[in-house]
Amino acid sequence: MENSYEVIIVGAGPSGWSASIFLSRAGVKTLVVGQDGESGLSYAADVRNFPGFPDGISGRTLLDNMIEQSVREGVMYERDEVTHIEERDGLVFVKTASLKEFSAEKLILAHGANYIKANIPGEKEYRNKGVYYCATCDGPLYKGKEVIVLGNGNLAAEEAIELVTYAKSVKIVSNNPEVNFSAGYANLLSSKNVEVIKARAKEIKGNEFADSLVLDNMDILSLEGLFIALGTASSLDFARQLGLEVTGDFIKTNEGMLTNNENIWACGMARGGINQVTKSVGEGTTAAVNVIKSLKGLPNYIDHT
Repeated sequence: MENSYEVIIVGAGPSGWSASIFLSRAGVKTLVVGQDGESGLSYAADVRNFPGFPDGISGRTLLDNMIEQSVREGVMYERDEVTHIEERDGLVFVKTASLKEFSAEKLILAHGANYIKANIPGEKEYRNKGVYYCATCDGPLYKGKEVIVLGNGNLAAEEAIELVTYAKSVKIVSNNPEVNFSAGYANLLSSKNVEVIKARAKEIKGNEFADSLVLDNMDILSLEGLFIALGTASSLDFARQLGLEVTGDFIKTNEGMLTNNENIWACGMARGGINQVTKSVGEGTTAAVNVIKSLKGLPNYIDHT
């Protein structure tokens, strides 16, 4: 059948592309379904912790290279949003926003944990031009600069504390009437002289780069960098649809990335852990190798070439 595959990978980020390369090289008919523009990697302006790029590389370029390599290996790519997944008649069926449906014997969930957007004017326009979502990835760009973190939970506190290492000054705008920091984080923020402003963000303004944040009380805060830390979207929707075991907000797997369903693997930020591209790529490789072993009935598999 035209829309039938041996393996479908849900997610077009580094974990999914890594898995797809290994699968296709093993002669496995593979489809990736997802939206690469939603991958956290595409938001990283300057990646300097991925081996092989001593001068750094933009996350968008790195992701594009992964896609190009995967497609060259024969992987099919359906750039679309996955809206529903279910099992029928021993197969896994994936439905997209454009109402297309694909089936496969095996499924890899590599859809990550998408950064929650603030959905305010200027956010999209200034992404990677002063607006970021990962202090670990892009904080070093702001040595000696004035930055703001948008968020009211422990994630925002953690981002702010990391940015203090680089920035001249760090403020938190809660984007909520109240904040929800644990006592430990609240004390740490105080000790680091991080100012917390309880107000909602209304708009991001700037010229070539973002330079100010307009609040709902019409105050305007100047900035050189804005880090949005509102949390990450959960992997639970697909897990619920498929009856997968979860741990907290993430899919539970064994060390081989296999879920409690013998035909479904999960890797990268779909299963939580350290939010770093190298970790996601490694887990995608692990998942793919174990899928290949399952499909081909092999005790071991190594891609030597």
